[in-house]
Amino acid sequence: MIRNWNTAVRRTVGRLGGARRTDRRTAPVTYTLITMCCLLFLVSPAAGLNPAYGTGEELLAAQRAYFRRWGVVPAELFEDSPGSALTPATALFVHGSWVHLLGNMLFLYVFGAMTEERMGRLQFALFYLGCGYLALLGYAGANAHSQQSLVGASGAISAVLGAFLFLFPRARVTSLLPFLFFLP
Repeated sequence: MIRNWNTAVRRTVGRLGGARRTDRRTAPVTYTLITMCCLLFLVSPAAGLNPAYGTGEELLAAQRAYFRRWGVVPAELFEDSPGSALTPATALFVHGSWVHLLGNMLFLYVFGAMTEERMGRLQFALFYLGCGYLALLGYAGANAHSQQSLVGASGAISAVLGAFLFLFPRARVTSLLPFLFFLP
């Protein structure tokens, strides 16, 4: 019974564009990116877990300094400072809050592995980093005078979603909404 169901599911998924996850080890870039982002967040002041950063105003000051150091500050990006050109690359791995981190990593987990399998490891890594860099650079260019720091991988995650839609146009994604409704 289970064998027949499994075969039927494989045939159905195959007809829907081949969008199926086969083995966790087939997407090492995706899982490495998720691990790096989570570990960097946990040791950062943004997580609020390390008592060395203090509490209250001390913690907020540490968070602002951290975001300013590792994030993109559009007004500083287009100056002649050689280090500022690297900030979009570092900002890809910095997240502003738990919700920001968990949301990005959830979408990377769901859509990144299959996209990586289809694109290949090196191409996926270059695609993720390149699109994330360009998204941060584009935002900074549109807001060139802003002093607000910009962090996160949302641009790269959006690119992965777009690539998934392009590579698997007939794939069905079922999600669980807060009211426990399953929708395709």
